[in-house]
Amino acid sequence: MKRMRIITLLLALVLCFQPADARKKPVIGIAPGYSGAEYSRLHRTYTDAILRAGGIPFILPQVSDASQASEMLRHVDGVMLTGGVDVNPAYYGETVFNETVEVDSHRDTVDFLYAHAALDGRLPILAICRGEQLLNVALGGSLYQDLPSQKPGPVLHRQKEDGKVPTQAITVSKESMLYRIMGSERLMVNSFHHQAVKDPSPLVTVTALSDDGVVEAYESNEKGRWLLAVQFHPEMLLRGDDAWLKLFKAFLKATR
Repeated sequence: MKRMRIITLLLALVLCFQPADARKKPVIGIAPGYSGAEYSRLHRTYTDAILRAGGIPFILPQVSDASQASEMLRHVDGVMLTGGVDVNPAYYGETVFNETVEVDSHRDTVDFLYAHAALDGRLPILAICRGEQLLNVALGGSLYQDLPSQKPGPVLHRQKEDGKVPTQAITVSKESMLYRIMGSERLMVNSFHHQAVKDPSPLVTVTALSDDGVVEAYESNEKGRWLLAVQFHPEMLLRGDDAWLKLFKAFLKATR
């Protein structure tokens, strides 16, 4: 018993003298959508995924300049850019293509502030759907504004089924981080978009494609930078398949 008490005391002392960052759960800043400039909103699947993976979700507030965005991100360990309406094509030098393009200029402003602050601060980034598109633009790439008109193909990229139901296959590069995380060259994913990456940023490598050639994932070219962007919604798929928890755990692990 005495020996056990000594061991317990030693373990307690080790934990006490560990750096605070080694003991705490990772805090993930999540960029939400907005209802105008007055309200922020976020589907709970994003926060649920971070909680299940062992992190603390922190919904990022609306900011108005780069210094505010940088200040907010000093309090988090990683950033998640989320889904929503279309990115204004003015950010990649185009005008609105047709009536299907729905933009939110206020959200664009805030999201780009957070994206650039996260990149400048070298924080791990997980970008989902609109987040994937916005991050590509932030890094100098461009988008298809309306896939059915500009890149027609056999795959239905706006499914009617629930988000936890995978409806299309994607092919994953064996050299990619996504392959190392999920362990497969073929993944079944969901699809809720009509825009997609057209010209990938020169700073990223495309790592997954749908069967009709639409970019479904990319990652940073820069060694040592953890950046994973996916066109599908893994946080929704997680409600139907626990295998997707591996992706969020890998994201949290990168923040440590």
